[in-house]
Amino acid sequence: MTKFYDSYKAVFDAIKTALVYVPAVLEAPSVPAHDEIPEVPAVPGVPAHGVPELKTVIVGEQFTLDSLPKATINPIPGPITSASNDGLLNVIVRGVITVAIQEYKPKDWFTNVILPMGGVVDAILADRKLGGASKDCVTTEFAPGEIKFKDAAGKDRLLYGGDIFFEARLWFQPS
Repeated sequence: MTKFYDSYKAVFDAIKTALVYVPAVLEAPSVPAHDEIPEVPAVPGVPAHGVPELKTVIVGEQFTLDSLPKATINPIPGPITSASNDGLLNVIVRGVITVAIQEYKPKDWFTNVILPMGGVVDAILADRKLGGASKDCVTTEFAPGEIKFKDAAGKDRLLYGGDIFFEARLWFQPS
């Protein structure tokens, strides 16, 4: 039986998988049989997926402010309610994806900040069930702007990017 932690963490892992950029793999054509060498079948191509503008995607871990643009995915409080008389629970998993894009004020907010943040939203909404990790997942808030962090030395840092909030629904049956 699945434990609560496994079901909860699977949502965050699935979002990370949706965001990490994987380039396309081109189709390899078949090679006909010849000189007693059997035919080599074609290998289908695989389309690119993820957000190409992101260099790093982190789930719930400490991180440094290098390798920008970077997305960090962290949980925020969400309700758990009874879904039936047999113990089934309706769990709302909420989180925030902070996208840190650059250290200097953008020349064009739409190109430099909103475009990559929009790619994050598109990647999540491309599979709202997150590969089976949730019943449904939607983004609930889109907030481009300034992001304030403290670096490893405790110095305040101002970055540009923003937050994308999401909400995923799952059903959990305690054992």
